[in-house]
Amino acid sequence: MKQFLRQPALIMLANFATAMVLYTLARWFFYFMNLDGFQDVTFSDMMRMTLGGFRFDLSALCYINILFVIMQTIPFQFRDTIKYQRIVKWMFLIVNSLGIFVNVADVVYYRFGGRRTTASFFSEFAGEDNIGKILLASVSEYWPVWLFGIGSIVALILLYYNPIKANKRWVDYAHGIIYYPLHTIVFLMLTLLTFVGLRGGWALKMHPLRQDSAELYIRKAAHAPIVLNTPFTIITTIHKSGFKNPQFYESQQLDSIFCPLHQAPDTSGQMNKMNVIVILMEGFSTEYTGYPNSLDSGQYKGYTPFLDSLISVSHHYRYSLANGIRSVDAMPGVFAGIPRYIEPYCYFVYANNTIQGLPEMLENEGYRCAFYHGAPNTTLGFKMFTNSIGFREYYGMDEYENKSEFDGTWAIFDEPYLQHFANEIKTMGKDNKPFLATVFTASSHQPYRVPDQYAGKFPMGDHPMHQAVGYSDYALRRFFDSIKDEPWLKNTIIVFTADHTGPNVRQDFNNGYGRFRIPIFFYTPGGQLDAVCDTTRIMQQTDITPTLLHLLKYQKPYFSFGKNILEQDSAQYINYAFNDLNGSSMYYLDSLMIEYSNNTLSGIYEYRKDPELRNNIMAQKDSISSLPFMESQIKAIIQQYVERMKDNKLTAE
Repeated sequence: MKQFLRQPALIMLANFATAMVLYTLARWFFYFMNLDGFQDVTFSDMMRMTLGGFRFDLSALCYINILFVIMQTIPFQFRDTIKYQRIVKWMFLIVNSLGIFVNVADVVYYRFGGRRTTASFFSEFAGEDNIGKILLASVSEYWPVWLFGIGSIVALILLYYNPIKANKRWVDYAHGIIYYPLHTIVFLMLTLLTFVGLRGGWALKMHPLRQDSAELYIRKAAHAPIVLNTPFTIITTIHKSGFKNPQFYESQQLDSIFCPLHQAPDTSGQMNKMNVIVILMEGFSTEYTGYPNSLDSGQYKGYTPFLDSLISVSHHYRYSLANGIRSVDAMPGVFAGIPRYIEPYCYFVYANNTIQGLPEMLENEGYRCAFYHGAPNTTLGFKMFTNSIGFREYYGMDEYENKSEFDGTWAIFDEPYLQHFANEIKTMGKDNKPFLATVFTASSHQPYRVPDQYAGKFPMGDHPMHQAVGYSDYALRRFFDSIKDEPWLKNTIIVFTADHTGPNVRQDFNNGYGRFRIPIFFYTPGGQLDAVCDTTRIMQQTDITPTLLHLLKYQKPYFSFGKNILEQDSAQYINYAFNDLNGSSMYYLDSLMIEYSNNTLSGIYEYRKDPELRNNIMAQKDSISSLPFMESQIKAIIQQYVERMKDNKLTAE
């Protein structure tokens, strides 16, 4: 037994357990010291967040103790000596004391930033000459915090487990034939477990644990800092520098140029509580549709016959754009009015900012809000993000009973999953309660598989995506056949949008404008919106929430970088769109598009006449009367985005 208790691997596990306990205590201390900001957190909320926080604590400890794990598990006998264990002990204590320090210090810093500290802190304060004075002042002002931190470090030292008090004799070891293979297996197993721990789980399709993963364990985005710990948020953002403020304008001038805060024009009436269905179509480029394309002199048929027929009886836009290039860009754009700028919002250092989402706004008005996606629940962090914006119900492949309809790679095939979605919203419609229901299709995604029974049914086209799009279009037809007779349908707004564009085949779309062209349209079976093609206004994903709130006669202020495209006041309406491709930003105004790279003007295009962007008219810039306004707008949008991300000001409150 004594020999077992001296095992370095056991020493490692015992001290890991001590650190885990201290991190859990720090979580509760963080909560109590900031209680005024968490008054709506219940005891059951705290227990759920504490259990969820174990994953983040373990991940942080695995990151900062990788060397400790290796030193305690390498299969050599010199580990079991006093001198070696003394070195390992002090390495562990120094590294983990530093981890405790930054974790506890964030109890103070949280009050100013509203989120856990990330690696961007060091760049933000790199030029601060008096950072030492600031820290000393905080010690005197928040002495209970530092007292708790010192007590935690002292506890770590006193509770350090190390039973090796004397060197063992060589004869005490098992024979090398047993010792080395056995300890090699232990080394490999614990190394694998460490990798699993820092990654946050076993699932191969699961993204490694990120800040936004905290959304799994909370009711509101503002509670995420309780789940997280600061060593984790710093380590996982250390390769991300955060945004540098371009400072085009003084802060007090900025709102007068572009402001993402919106106020309902009429707050005197009652809200029009229509049902809302949002259908996010995976990779559906405008390139794949036949209507309202005018390609090949109007002879181009595309691969979406049902969607084309639906667009023709809907309120739709000839010029409609995505605000990003990935699925994770679509979610913040469509539901929270946040476009992509350089990096996906969900994966960036500001992912735990408090944001104002359409589901939360509607839930507060009595709506039931549910999100459906046929992929595993860990896919792309969708479950975390949807929870952060107010979708209290999330249904993925984990909740889907018939796993035999899995495509083998990505998700449940679209046809059965959309039938499942149809049955779900039929049930919602019987509750006599307005609902927001969203479904994210999946089959028009690599590897572009269709069920075996449909082989050869849909046109193969010039790319495997074309057959998959044809299948998904058929699945949408079957979905509408299932709900067309529902009594609630005429009191429903159905929004169609793609998450981003798919693979470009035609040269017409293989450029900086074409890569963002997606169909966006509103279908109202009850005739609330005219079935017209708007050929003048520019529609973007961030416009969807403001436009829906207008149709619902929402009475409260809200935040969005988009616009209400149905705004009738021409004096206030600006016909613009904004998107970004890896740091090259585009601003559209009416029929012109300008491009900004490295915060300088790099291109001007008449994108409607020149959709392939072949003719850069920079040489004519002095004669373009709208150019100064366009430049002021794109600068203000970028600066608003950067400042509000840094300051955590992404709500109207």
